[in-house]
Amino acid sequence: MLKKIAKIAGIVLIVLIAAAIILPIAFKGKILNIAKTEINNNLNATVDFKDIDISLFRRFPRLAVGLESLQVVGKDNFAGDTLISAKQIDLALNLMSLFSGNQMKIYSVTIDQPRIHAIIDKEGKANWDITLPDTATVESESSFNIQLKKYTINDGYISYNDWEGDMSSEIFHLNHSGSGDFTADLFTLKTSTSAESVSFTYSKIPYLVNAKAALDADIQVDNREDKYSFKTEDIALNDLKLAADGYFQFVNDTTYGMDIRFNAPSTEFKTLLSLIPAIYKNDFAKIKTSGKAVFNGFVKGEYNDVKIPAYQINLKVEDGFFQYPDLPQPVQNIAIDLKVDNPDGITDNTVIDIAKGHIEFGKDPFDFNLLLKKPVTDQYIDASLKGRLNLAQVTQFVKLSDDTRLSGILDADATAKGNIAVIAQQKPGPFSANGFINISGLNYSSKDFPQPIRNSNIQIKLDNPDGIADHTIIHIPAAHLEVGNNPIDFHVLVKNPATVLSFDGKAAGKFDLATAAQFTDFEPGTSLSGLLSADIAFKGNKADIDKEAYDRINLSGKLNIANMQYTSKDYPSGVAVSNADFTFNPKNITLNQMKAVYLKSNITAKGSIDNAIGYALKDEPVAGTLDVHADKLNLNEFMGTETPPDSASAANSSDSSEPFLVSKNIAFNLQASIDELIYDKTSYSNVKGAVAIKDETVSLKNLQMDALGGKIGLSGSYSTRSDKKHPDIALAYDLKELNVEKTFYAFNTVQQLMPIGKFISGVISSQLTLDGKLGSDMFPVLSTLTGKGNLLLLEGVLKKFAPLEKIAQTLNVTELNGLSLKDIKTYFEFNNGKVLVNPFHVKVKDIDMEIGGTHGIDQSLNYAIGMKIPRSRLGNQGNTLINNLAQEASNKGIPVKLSDYINLNIKVGGTITQPQIKTDLKESAGDAVADMKQQAEDFAKQKIDSAKKSLQDSAKAIQSEVVKELKEEAIKQIFGASKDSSGAQKPLEGTKKKAEEAVKGTLKNLLKKKPADSEKNN
Repeated sequence: MLKKIAKIAGIVLIVLIAAAIILPIAFKGKILNIAKTEINNNLNATVDFKDIDISLFRRFPRLAVGLESLQVVGKDNFAGDTLISAKQIDLALNLMSLFSGNQMKIYSVTIDQPRIHAIIDKEGKANWDITLPDTATVESESSFNIQLKKYTINDGYISYNDWEGDMSSEIFHLNHSGSGDFTADLFTLKTSTSAESVSFTYSKIPYLVNAKAALDADIQVDNREDKYSFKTEDIALNDLKLAADGYFQFVNDTTYGMDIRFNAPSTEFKTLLSLIPAIYKNDFAKIKTSGKAVFNGFVKGEYNDVKIPAYQINLKVEDGFFQYPDLPQPVQNIAIDLKVDNPDGITDNTVIDIAKGHIEFGKDPFDFNLLLKKPVTDQYIDASLKGRLNLAQVTQFVKLSDDTRLSGILDADATAKGNIAVIAQQKPGPFSANGFINISGLNYSSKDFPQPIRNSNIQIKLDNPDGIADHTIIHIPAAHLEVGNNPIDFHVLVKNPATVLSFDGKAAGKFDLATAAQFTDFEPGTSLSGLLSADIAFKGNKADIDKEAYDRINLSGKLNIANMQYTSKDYPSGVAVSNADFTFNPKNITLNQMKAVYLKSNITAKGSIDNAIGYALKDEPVAGTLDVHADKLNLNEFMGTETPPDSASAANSSDSSEPFLVSKNIAFNLQASIDELIYDKTSYSNVKGAVAIKDETVSLKNLQMDALGGKIGLSGSYSTRSDKKHPDIALAYDLKELNVEKTFYAFNTVQQLMPIGKFISGVISSQLTLDGKLGSDMFPVLSTLTGKGNLLLLEGVLKKFAPLEKIAQTLNVTELNGLSLKDIKTYFEFNNGKVLVNPFHVKVKDIDMEIGGTHGIDQSLNYAIGMKIPRSRLGNQGNTLINNLAQEASNKGIPVKLSDYINLNIKVGGTITQPQIKTDLKESAGDAVADMKQQAEDFAKQKIDSAKKSLQDSAKAIQSEVVKELKEEAIKQIFGASKDSSGAQKPLEGTKKKAEEAVKGTLKNLLKKKPADSEKNN
């Protein structure tokens, strides 16, 4: 009996162990598919994880599922930015749910080493907004069923950067856990949180720096009201303990309600002192302190886009004292009485009142006070600052980092009272300021300031003799600042702050661009170095700045940039400027010389720009000239692609891409020369020409280059003046002695217009002019191309051309399989997707051919060939064909007398790859040339019809523009316009000009002179 029981138990145990091993393997694929499907269906981001680890033992009796090496990477604006990464996310699932449908029940979640990078860009877009919009009309049941009891975060890192709001935060080594019955409508969530380092910065001011933080709280969760209530005395920031109670509630999708009160139970001054980073991180446990402190406040009300809750913060310090045991002097008699009060959530009703501020460094007192009211409108202040501080003696009071050096004298005795809006906004009101603030002999360096500030002196004088706001004078007579080894000197005089604030000053010096990172935060992936030298004078008034009348600001001087290196997300390969030398005045910027390297291209430039400031700040017209030279320019790299997109990919991207718009306010002339230019798979050398930008059009003038074994001349234009979605293009080229095969494969347009080039080896010369439109993918819309040209085949061989091979096979004439051609000149024109090739003569030995007709951009053929061929050239198959054709003619009553030479009419249809050949005798079918003439007449009729449609489309566009301009003019008349209209364009003048140009352009295309008959036969 015992043996049977033992045997059964053993079998059961073996089965259970086998199941524990086999089940995770069996269901791994199912779990992996469901997880990836759920993620991809709900997130607009690139989500990846290395593997799924499945175990029955880790969370027994529940199934443990772990996502290993999770990464969530953004798209669009945040492409390449990692939003979330985690070493592992571990979920505990109900095993039986795997056997019952597609739902999985989740009981706990553990996240190990998460790294979260939250970003709000300068446009206010958040990188965590990655959920796809719900387009389903019927709510579908998720494959995940949350029955969560516990969640845990181990060793987390959080980085938050709000570029729009100018705030950031960073948290290191975050540990957090929460437990409760998340399926209940009302339950208690027990949480525990700790972080080794918490930092918070707002408007470049650090409020928390590397503070240790801890929070334990039981939160009452009401899922019916989306309300979270709490009461705790276990909040810690460094040595400061806080108690808090209240609630936080989600009122709706955009509004949050809250009522939270907090206070510091301890009244020891030391607890507040711990929030000062320089003091806390250096032997804080050994510091001697005394004094009392009070810290409390509340936040109450609703927060959304249009309002904030009411709040109050109270801080009071009395008889504060601290001294390090190994430093000679204390900081004592610290007294601070601060109250920040906002009674109703209206920002302008906030009052900041530092009624008393006193601190003594040894025996040197420093006093200050500040009252700030109406911070948005009047910005009223009543402030004073008085004291003297020897910065070199600070190390006798406070322990600074070992690598920190500080010296200099701060001496101040200044008062200000009244509305700052008098100066900032030129609003009427009281304001006066008197006294001085002097900083002399300032020297500072630390690990955060690798380029130290040295030998710096700044004196600020404030003077108001009679209390009249407009008589206040702010004067910086002479300031000297050295950052590293680079000095900067400047002086500024500000007068009449209440009426027309005027300024007059000058700045000269050098600035190491690499030190900019010490003063500002760059976007991730951005680096900058180099030396900026400047000598600038400026004079003007704030009224002109407010009116954007920047041309009235007298700004002049010199500026030089040397050895600059810049990289960013948009320029990952970097831009290097070895030297750029500018001189400027209010009207003109002159680039005397520039040498730069970008994408391995060495670029030099010089020129001038008129009204650059007005263009940059007010979109006023700008004009200029520029001479540019590059030794090598790879357009594939500049455009971000090694090869232009094919038609399929271009079609797919057409909805999202937009043509490059030419600004209407640019009139620019560019003279360019490039030693070597690479585009697609073709290299061009000795490129020289001019580019003109004017009237929303880029014109290419007399561009010359060597390429494809010969020489190329180009002229043309690109314009978004009449159509922003489909730009107009014009092109004229002159090709001399180019390799046919290289030319064919170098240009997509040539492949479409002259597909026979694929089968010719040799040398050609050609001229072509065309007009048409580009699509949104910036490639020609072939059906819109209209133009004409000629092609001279100097010498070459036509091989493997299917239509010719089909004729050779039909007539049994081997000489037609590979033609040696010389001095063959053809004239062609194209419109509406068709190319008309005027008749041209070819002679191969004693075979004469007259060839002409049309082919489509879709590769369709409609050609006629008049052939005169010796009968002796025809083989048995060819002679049989001729005899049959003669018999057919006789049966129709057409007598045909066959001689030694046969006159054949050959019609070629079908396509280039699958041609269809029809032959007949000239005596019975007429002259093939007549068929060619009929095709030319049909082509001309289609061209006229197309021109009529273009005129109709232009008329509609002009009519729409007229209505638009009349509406705008009516609005100006009703609501008032500038009285000085002498320089303004009269209503509809611009539209009239565009109408004339549109009609002239269409007629020009229609009436283009055809090649003379004499030319055709040359």
